[in-house]
Amino acid sequence: EVEAVLQEHDQVAQAAVIAVPDEIREEEVLACVVLSPDISGSESLADELVAWCSARLAYFKAPGYVVFRQSLPTTGTHKIQKNEIFGSEEDPRFLADTFDVRHLKRR
Repeated sequence: EVEAVLQEHDQVAQAAVIAVPDEIREEEVLACVVLSPDISGSESLADELVAWCSARLAYFKAPGYVVFRQSLPTTGTHKIQKNEIFGSEEDPRFLADTFDVRHLKRR
């Protein structure tokens, strides 16, 4: 559901969501977003995407983190391989291109 809402945004080409650990909520939503051509990822765009989701979903479904990627790994049938997006030793919450947007989530 979150992926579908993100993909409705005109600047998003592809999206996947995964759960990541969170100190407050136990788990938080991390959105992995591939942008449309000629669009650059930024903190303001991450904020905009969270606002977009928040207007359409329950607050707990909106992403708490947004990371912009050049591409997402897919199978031969174009299904996103979520377990291949990040290495097994990587914590995507702490990557340089990840934006922590939890402060935007309303309750």
